[in-house]
Amino acid sequence: MVLDTVEVDGKRLDVQGECATAFEPVLRTFVENFRDRRELGASYCVYQEGKKVVDIWAGHRDPERTQDWAEDTLVGMASVIKGMLAMALHMLADQGKISYSAPVAEYWPEFAQDGKEEITVRQAISHHAAVHFCDAAEPGDMYRWNNFVAAVAKQEPEWKPGTRGVYHTLTIVPIMGHLIECVSGQRAWDFFREQVTDRLGVDYHIRMQAEELARFSGDYETEAFFDEAPASPEVMARFFKPIGDPAAIGSVLTPEELADIPFQSAGGTARAGARLFAFAALDGELEGVRIFSPETIDLMTEVQWDEPCAVWGTPMATALGLLRNNSFFYVGPNPRAFGTAGAGGSFAMADRENRLSVGYSLNRWWKALALGDRARALIDATYACI
Repeated sequence: MVLDTVEVDGKRLDVQGECATAFEPVLRTFVENFRDRRELGASYCVYQEGKKVVDIWAGHRDPERTQDWAEDTLVGMASVIKGMLAMALHMLADQGKISYSAPVAEYWPEFAQDGKEEITVRQAISHHAAVHFCDAAEPGDMYRWNNFVAAVAKQEPEWKPGTRGVYHTLTIVPIMGHLIECVSGQRAWDFFREQVTDRLGVDYHIRMQAEELARFSGDYETEAFFDEAPASPEVMARFFKPIGDPAAIGSVLTPEELADIPFQSAGGTARAGARLFAFAALDGELEGVRIFSPETIDLMTEVQWDEPCAVWGTPMATALGLLRNNSFFYVGPNPRAFGTAGAGGSFAMADRENRLSVGYSLNRWWKALALGDRARALIDATYACI
């Protein structure tokens, strides 16, 4: 259903989907993002009280504007994958299969190398393990899953774990992903597809199949994000060694090549983010399906460190694989809101007090380390409606 139209550079765009009357200011803000804030293609979704009240999309999958953004267009969503993996890991914790206080090496013995034998699951998944570099990796090992996991296992902590917070921009993915593998006995992408994508109806995929690849949009203007990095070129080169050139992120491989590489082919919709986090917003249960207990949500959303990141310099309130609301991860007025953020502006979040969840996906990155003005405008409009 066409809800509104906007003209961008002389071209008419239709905004499609559904929007409850009470949330029409969100629709207007979504239109403004295209008209005034250079949105290219995007989706936005809101659940309240377990009901979908906003589900809108518009724009194009390519900068040339030859491919329309559709209802089911997938986009990488960058580090949103970290929150998705965290939610899967918390499902295992709720089942008693993994303990936050246990050493990582109890489940992943190889991790005990080079002074990491006492690092707990809690420290590892809260970016508190000081294993943010990956010196044993070769450039390109980010695209070789087994190599990446092995290189992280060999890494010596940069300082005493648990004493200083630093966002594990790359290494947190193999840490959480391989923990899922060790505990579940399945490849992490297979576990996620079985327990989250298929079971919960969440259109997010860690390893895309042919049908999903056909719906996938690339990310654009990704290099602008790295212009904001405060660290020295030497630190950034070390930080992103598993990729190679950080300015090439998003364009190192074609979508067809990415499809053969788990995690690097991850993609989802705003609807997927809002739906998965709706479980958390409703104390772990949605539509009669329970994925974890309220007590697990209490544990997984406890702030583990709240200080500027030691590499990025951004203020971070970090929970267990998730972020808490603050000036960097701004998701509205409730300081207890939590979620996951991706470079360029994509995010998913939950607010238990307001029984609200939101997902946002886009393909033209916002040039900022934080979520950016498009995301902020949408979240402010959403809260103005409740």
